[in-house]
Amino acid sequence: MSKLKTIISAFFASCILFVGAAQAQVMWIDYSWRVEPQNEKKFVAAIEKFTQSETFSKFPGKMWFVVHTANGDNPTTHSFAVVYDKAEDFDANSAILANSEEFDRFRKALNASGDLLAEVVYTHVKGYGKHPKDTDTYQVSLMSVSNPAGYLGALDKLMQNDVMAGLPGGFDIWQVVAGGPPGASHIVVFANDSFAEGMNFNRQSASDPTFVRDFSALAEYRTILGTNWTRSPVKFGSSDLSSMR
Repeated sequence: MSKLKTIISAFFASCILFVGAAQAQVMWIDYSWRVEPQNEKKFVAAIEKFTQSETFSKFPGKMWFVVHTANGDNPTTHSFAVVYDKAEDFDANSAILANSEEFDRFRKALNASGDLLAEVVYTHVKGYGKHPKDTDTYQVSLMSVSNPAGYLGALDKLMQNDVMAGLPGGFDIWQVVAGGPPGASHIVVFANDSFAEGMNFNRQSASDPTFVRDFSALAEYRTILGTNWTRSPVKFGSSDLSSMR
């Protein structure tokens, strides 16, 4: 339980706009909750109980339980990032949950200790770098992308920069396909072994003029709307992203 109480994450832009992206059906459904401190133990206990149930044992995807610590005025305190390798898995699991008494009890327990704020569906676009399988640290930027193909091309060019050979960890682009804040079209999720690792790389990169040139070119295609810092030390299902990329 102590692990679950120290979590965070806001995760993983894709193929509807990026024609030809691999694994075009990979889905991430993010469920955002507001939980008051006095109710956190009950909220976490409900999660632990459900993850030990027969219904959850048949879950075909991956799930990260998330606690948000740096997300501005967003009232979200916790979230579930649920990822499926394909839309068919989501459909099949939804049918199972609709007829599950265990899931019904789980939902009621969550509702008794928190408020569901939002549900957002993302599809995966592309990943870069090496995703640390055991990482619990993520930086998530919400974006408005005006030219998805141009943005992806600029990212490909950026990755050819010599500085990016030293990229610690990796990042993934996801597209918002349902829900999400007005004007938001994509998110980029950076995975590192620590916040310090990511910040140190950003600071060192900023001193290289060729990196600054290639990074600045991204601004022609996207506007960053906000950034969250998250942690996610507890995951259910494999944390390997190779099936997505």
